[in-house]
Amino acid sequence: MPQTTPQTQSPSEPRPERLFFALPFDAAQENRAAFDQLKQLAQTLPGEGRTVSTANLHLTLSFLGNVTAAQKTQLCALADTIAVPAFTLTTTELKYKKRSRLIWLGCTLPDPLALLAATLRSIAEQVGLPQESRPYTPHITLKKHLRARPESLPEIPPLQFHIPCFGLYISEQINSPRGAGVHYRCLKQWSLTPAKPDNQDLP
Repeated sequence: MPQTTPQTQSPSEPRPERLFFALPFDAAQENRAAFDQLKQLAQTLPGEGRTVSTANLHLTLSFLGNVTAAQKTQLCALADTIAVPAFTLTTTELKYKKRSRLIWLGCTLPDPLALLAATLRSIAEQVGLPQESRPYTPHITLKKHLRARPESLPEIPPLQFHIPCFGLYISEQINSPRGAGVHYRCLKQWSLTPAKPDNQDLP
């Protein structure tokens, strides 16, 4: 992830928040069966590591890093202007990322998703938040901090999710019986425009 520039802060200013734009999977009722399968998959993956909690399952659109209150206000105002159609997201295959020591589930990149991610990265740069230069690769992280590479990963049928919205999330530090961790909380959500029916333009 790109490094954010350290920000000066006066005693009266609130501390910067660690934020990111992401897609939720439980926003649409029609996603319930697929989301249940996704949760089950995360719980049954091989390898010793930390399974991503159900509440934290998401697909990152743009990682923002430490964001000031002024930058957050600007981000929200710019996000208010986004007009991207709702779309269907389809998962592909499980992958182990050696460098990050995690397992993720890959996803297709439909045109509306590519446009949404590119737009959000652009507005992040407009408010002074550097973004990655490498191509956007949509994925869902399911397990982190693996001690070793799994011998094999299961082949799974594709899951489909209807995506009607996106959100701005904050990463908050929490303490649990398992030790320190993070919780992702949605600060604001935006609806995508309804997708046109396939036959809408037919005479």
